Amino acid sequence: MTDVLSSNNQWSLSTMAEVSQQQHQHYKKNTRRTVPRFTNNISPRTTLRKITLYRNGDRYFTGKQIMITPNNYTNLRHLLQELSSTIDLPYGVRRLFTPQHGSEITDINILKDGASYVCASFEPFQKLEYTAHVVPRVTYNIESRK
Repeated sequence: MTDVLSSNNQWSLSTMAEVSQQQHQHYKKNTRRTVPRFTNNISPRTTLRKITLYRNGDRYFTGKQIMITPNNYTNLRHLLQELSSTIDLPYGVRRLFTPQHGSEITDINILKDGASYVCASFEPFQKLEYTAHVVPRVTYNIESRK
């Protein structure tokens, strides 16, 4: 009795080797193509955040917008030192508050993009409408000449 596979084989062994070699080369070509990877490498510590800062108790201060990358600061204290040169306060910026409820910010990762914050030295939070820009109204009476 002969083997079924060997008796019905119509191709020579050399032809089979060439076909498998061609398939192998084709496979190699397909694996060398680069496929774009869609990964989300943006972490909350590296995203740029644009925040608006107000001075505590100053209703005429219109606010100052700054850009912050939390990755540049190891903790909140380093950020507050940087803000002391930006916001003019008598004893520097020592505390940050949210303008709505006056809750104190204790971690730099709590800061949100597009949010507003109130800078204070040592004084307690003073509740004002910080986001409503109040500009003193001055009217001038200009007479037109004919």
